[in-house]
Amino acid sequence: MNLHFDNIGKSYQGKTVLANISGKINPGDKIGLIGVNGRGKTTLAKLLAGLEACDTGKVKVSPSQGKILYIEQYPNFEEQVTVYEEIFRLASENQHQDSETTTKRALYRVGLDEKIWGQRAVSLSGGEKTKLALCRALVSHFELLILDEPTNHLDLPSYTWLEDFVQKLNQPLLVISHDRFFLDRVVNKIWELTDQGLKPYEGNYSAYKGQKEIELTTITRNYEKQQAKIKSLQQMIHERENWFRSAHKAAGQNDFYRSKAKKHTSVLKAKARELARMEQNKIEKPKKAVSPAFEIINKSITNQKFPPYLIQGKQITKAYGERTVLREISFDIKRQDRIALIGPNGAGKTSLLKIICGLEQDYSGSLTVNPSVKIGYFAQELDHLNGESTILDEVLLEGTTTEEARLLLACLLFRGDAVYKKIAHLSMGERGRVAFAKLILSGANVLVLDEPTNYMDILSKEKVEEVLEEFSGVIIFVSHDRYFIQRLANRIFLLENQGLSCYDGGYEYYLTKCREQRKQAEVGLDYGQIADTIRRLECELAFLGGKLNEPLEPAEKESLNERFLAIAKELRNNRELLKGQK
Repeated sequence: MNLHFDNIGKSYQGKTVLANISGKINPGDKIGLIGVNGRGKTTLAKLLAGLEACDTGKVKVSPSQGKILYIEQYPNFEEQVTVYEEIFRLASENQHQDSETTTKRALYRVGLDEKIWGQRAVSLSGGEKTKLALCRALVSHFELLILDEPTNHLDLPSYTWLEDFVQKLNQPLLVISHDRFFLDRVVNKIWELTDQGLKPYEGNYSAYKGQKEIELTTITRNYEKQQAKIKSLQQMIHERENWFRSAHKAAGQNDFYRSKAKKHTSVLKAKARELARMEQNKIEKPKKAVSPAFEIINKSITNQKFPPYLIQGKQITKAYGERTVLREISFDIKRQDRIALIGPNGAGKTSLLKIICGLEQDYSGSLTVNPSVKIGYFAQELDHLNGESTILDEVLLEGTTTEEARLLLACLLFRGDAVYKKIAHLSMGERGRVAFAKLILSGANVLVLDEPTNYMDILSKEKVEEVLEEFSGVIIFVSHDRYFIQRLANRIFLLENQGLSCYDGGYEYYLTKCREQRKQAEVGLDYGQIADTIRRLECELAFLGGKLNEPLEPAEKESLNERFLAIAKELRNNRELLKGQK
């Protein structure tokens, strides 16, 4: 499929969202669409998908009957339809020979357990709804796939499946995402949507970052050269004007000297015209990023001495009614630790953070916190901010000076008069940055962060990362953003199946260890062997899913379908067995 769009525009209630946007999607393209929140990325996606009409310009699809599948960021489902019915209906509409087998295989592939197939789709969690929406792509025929924030709410195991699916996709793809790790893995082009328009870059996100740095260097150099030229012209014009006035006056009635003086007027006019052209085509001064203020960020930590172990947990168990999320877990947190707490949704990550912060007291086991520790907690909900306060007033509540507050806020993209905006008028991403600024200025030497970059666009995430990299204290954080984890973490805590595994290395070290564990799987019924078997079956299931997307003979496809369902059943049984072992 080929898709071309020329000078398209869209307004809502008189406010222009997009204007004069042009581009094209070719076969083989896997495009990541990025830009700050509110720039119009979703609007552009809907215009290209034909879900909304352009006010100006046009979108042309070739062939004209080519189907575009759009998976929205916040999926909607009919009130009474069940999980199974939603996918079975689509499989039937897309004329699959065996809609029942296709439906079961698709639901298994996205990680939706058979136990919830009979539930109403609208009752699912955010992550489950995202998986169900992505399941539509597995049973639908399309020539172009558009995904709007597909990794929102997904746990880390689900990321792997989605990456594998997208990488093997033969059709072109347009994906809106703030997940830089995902964009690095799956796209071969980046579209950046700015207030100047849409600009394409070849390569993945890291390649785009490199090109942007070169661009900035080039623009800065050209700006400085132009400024020097403008200054030189202005000085030259000023000197010639003074000389002309003096020479013309001194010439008196002498025609020879008057003529000589007038000759300089043509040169003066030419230089003035050159200056006017430069002023008209003036290069904008590149915005220089504000560097994180190390002294402010670490004001309460500098010169403090900490013991080797700051926090220790022993045999901690936490349950909600009959559901146990943590069972007899133990851990230690040392000075200079930057711990990423990962695991599937519902594994108890937020519960463990609240136990560490002293916000959750209903558990068994013991938690020892050194008296030198001051914990600062960042909660997902952001419900502690006063909507009627300005950004600056809210941050000043932490007892800092206006100068320090404004410097840190500038590091977090709140510059100039932006600090006087009311909290109530901010987006969720902006509120997250305000809450983060308060936390940094609170004097905490241990930061406990629960999804700190939720709702943030890429630029905001990178500014938060820059500040955290300057922080000298301990950081414990939950995040689904693997780029964020890879950049910050020096230890990984994995919560799954009520247990805690600690990896004394960063994210790449953790991934390497996981691969080694899968290779060492042996026959047996102890916990480690069952866990390894589960990982092996998950890999085999992913492989079979990929094979079934390829053109196959009917007999071979039927055989692979049977094998897929058998593996899925074996995987389910092992998961149940693992729960029994625990």
